[in-house]
Amino acid sequence: MKRILFKTALIISLSLNLTMVFSQTKNVRPTLGLALSGGGAFGMAHLGVIKVMEEAGLRPDYITGVSMGSIVGSLYSIGYSSDSLYNILRSADWNLLLSNSITEDKVIFTEKKYFNNSIASFPITSRKVKLPSGLISGQHIEKMLSYYAWPAARITDFSLLPIPFLCIGTDLVSCSKAVLKTGYLPDAVRASMAVPSIFTPVKIDTSILIDGGFVRNIAVTELKEMGADIVIGSYTGFNRYNENELQSIAGVLKQLSFFNSINDFAREKKLIDYLIVPNESGISITSFSQVDTIYQRGYRAA
Repeated sequence: MKRILFKTALIISLSLNLTMVFSQTKNVRPTLGLALSGGGAFGMAHLGVIKVMEEAGLRPDYITGVSMGSIVGSLYSIGYSSDSLYNILRSADWNLLLSNSITEDKVIFTEKKYFNNSIASFPITSRKVKLPSGLISGQHIEKMLSYYAWPAARITDFSLLPIPFLCIGTDLVSCSKAVLKTGYLPDAVRASMAVPSIFTPVKIDTSILIDGGFVRNIAVTELKEMGADIVIGSYTGFNRYNENELQSIAGVLKQLSFFNSINDFAREKKLIDYLIVPNESGISITSFSQVDTIYQRGYRAA
């Protein structure tokens, strides 16, 4: 029922806007933008939202993404359908993608006896152990992104993709938001999803980039600047904790980590015409094995 109402409301709104714009300027229609937030594994709910849009015959003219939203948004902007993306993410080995490990068959014979004998390894420089900037270098996720983004390998201006796209990162050098809209697409996406202490930061030019969700978890202002007249936002990010949820150290630290992002979302959502917030009950940012459930949450919410 909610999905029918969403389709009906959107079609009516588009029709009204079309009438208004056509009456003022010939051959001009309002443009549709899709903003996809971060949210870890829960961000895969965006696939269900996109599926409903496809069923309604709605194709966005512009897409922005943050973190997991940048993975979904970038591949959709290249030309993958929601069904194709669902199959890609459902069949992915997330245990491997979110690790630095290699399979034993890739280890040379003389090293096999040492394989998996340690939990972690750290380099020693100047007689000191050097701590890494993150637990995971991200080579497996980079390989996956490069493989599926190969149709756009030669496109370095993301506005020239089949659907113009950009994603958001956080620049540790300038302590500010980084809008990533040029360069090598997999690098930009990898930077947008570089969760601190888990993934190592990504260096692009003079910037050292981490997950964009710490400064802006849904990029609506940028979507408007790209040219979107009407905005659909799919939000799977962190919501402000209440007083009871702030009684633990974990709750306090999480709220503090996303302090800027929470306040930014309060401003950004005012620019969204249709905000979709899937039910996150029982789902965490690491629930990568629950792709089916997460997909259905997005589908039902839309």
